[in-house]
Amino acid sequence: MRWIAFTPLALLLALVLAAGVRLVTKDPDEQLFTSPERPAPAISAPTLTGGEVNFADLGPGPVLVNFWATWCAPCEVEHPMLIRLAEQGVRIVGVLHRDDPAKGAQALAQAGNPFSEVALDPQGEVYLAFGLAGVPETFLVNREGRIVKTLRGPLTAADVADFLSAYRAEAAAG
Repeated sequence: MRWIAFTPLALLLALVLAAGVRLVTKDPDEQLFTSPERPAPAISAPTLTGGEVNFADLGPGPVLVNFWATWCAPCEVEHPMLIRLAEQGVRIVGVLHRDDPAKGAQALAQAGNPFSEVALDPQGEVYLAFGLAGVPETFLVNREGRIVKTLRGPLTAADVADFLSAYRAEAAAG
């Protein structure tokens, strides 16, 4: 009968163990996430250089919109992939999410700047308008201002090839 007294402790230990395993293992569905095609949100944000970005009207041609932050370790991991895309002629608008603009500018000066513009999102309003799950997250917006491809998490080499192919297909469509 003494073992009954330890049952709640054993259940708690099992719950903590299960939660720990879940926290350290990658969600297999995370990279499979695709959002439905939808219009880019009608929201504007100031830029690092004093301009403004209107996400519903990003200009001619397709654009990648990448949410990042200097405090985000996966964002650092994906940064070389963004550089690679920019070197291939992909226009990328960065969104600095809930971060200090000076830190963002310094990070880009040190690591290279793949962004044609860097929108500032200090309160997370752009983040919410896009419906993000976390940073980094990347969206392909076509020339009509519609989000046609989404990736949660950091870009990998395979994602670079996939986004580059989708970007070029969108560019050729117009």
